Amino acid sequence: MTSPPPLHGLHHLKLPVSDLDTSLGWYEAVLGATHVKQFDHYDNDGVRYAAIVALPGVPTPLELRWAPQAAGVMRECDPVMLAVETRGQLDAWAERFDDLGADHSPVLEGAAGHLLVVADPDGIFIRFGDLPPGGLADITMPTGNPEPDDRWLNPPPMQHPRRAAR
Repeated sequence: MTSPPPLHGLHHLKLPVSDLDTSLGWYEAVLGATHVKQFDHYDNDGVRYAAIVALPGVPTPLELRWAPQAAGVMRECDPVMLAVETRGQLDAWAERFDDLGADHSPVLEGAAGHLLVVADPDGIFIRFGDLPPGGLADITMPTGNPEPDDRWLNPPPMQHPRRAAR
């Protein structure tokens, strides 16, 4: 068997949204995203169905895709975790979210460090986590369940089937 060909990073990430304009405004205002208009997607009738944004400090663009059904299914799922350097930066993000009225968790102690979770307009959770000085390689996961029952740490849609069946 041959080895897989090399990869060169992530091209872009994609999140479903129920209202493209509302979500675009939220990502710009709350997360400081910049709309990269030249990559927007339009159908044959000229209706825009996707907007591309750049998040400060994140080299991979984010596509906001108008897909209301998928956005509804993703409610309280946490598909993305953004990295910050310090606990203090998480506190600063929490203060920003408070100032903007964004629904968010407090700064929490997670298994891999501190984290903060914000809900976008569709209730999709975006996580922020601090990294130790050595990066991911310096994280030691604890034994046992690393995600205790908590709306933000272990939302019901993200619980594994065995746990949910109890």
